[in-house]
Amino acid sequence: MRDFFEKIKDAVLPPACVCCGNFLEKTGLCNSCWNEIKWISEPKCEICGQPLEQETCNYCIGNQNYFDKAVSVIVYEGLARQMILKFKDSDFSIYSSIFAQWMNRVIQEFSDEIDLLVSVPISRKRRLKRKYNQSELLCRELRDLSKLNYEPRILKKIKETPSQKSLNRETRLKNLQNSFAIDQNFQLKNRVILLIDDVITTGATANTCAKLLKEAGAKKVYVATLARVMLEKK
Repeated sequence: MRDFFEKIKDAVLPPACVCCGNFLEKTGLCNSCWNEIKWISEPKCEICGQPLEQETCNYCIGNQNYFDKAVSVIVYEGLARQMILKFKDSDFSIYSSIFAQWMNRVIQEFSDEIDLLVSVPISRKRRLKRKYNQSELLCRELRDLSKLNYEPRILKKIKETPSQKSLNRETRLKNLQNSFAIDQNFQLKNRVILLIDDVITTGATANTCAKLLKEAGAKKVYVATLARVMLEKK
């Protein structure tokens, strides 16, 4: 019955590229838009996932990371950046299904280890402004695709923090101090966590959350984001 209604919907409203609106056989990206996006592949840093020419980038060599590994799908620039900004700030929640499909591919290397999906939380003020937490939407879609367990209440944002966009890693970490908390009602001892967010830049947010999760007993913390901001070479 569901397939029947899908066929009717496609006949009345044919599938289209979510960026440019060109008609497609299946909703997603047309070839032109697909080719405008920079997809992340090897070689990349074995810890933070940044594309590079060596196994570990200078940022990870010089900093302590509490997460065990981070992976991302695309580089945060051009058309990809425009799509993500719409997803975060312009109520384009329709993108969550497509983005999660992309993310589901990059987590396959460690998905068999994962016990629990956890989304990076946002403050109540930001949620009211956006109407939703984009990381939660990605988690819910990934849960349905991967059949992994998801619990949205484990991590909480307990303090509003200023925008991190123009700040370096050290300043970001200071801003994030005491801004997250773990709900103690959940048992995390010896569990392997996959932390989900939309974009990773310096890794300060992922690192802060991973530290809390490990202090609560998590055995490992992997991080998966839709996009990665390219850092300048040191």
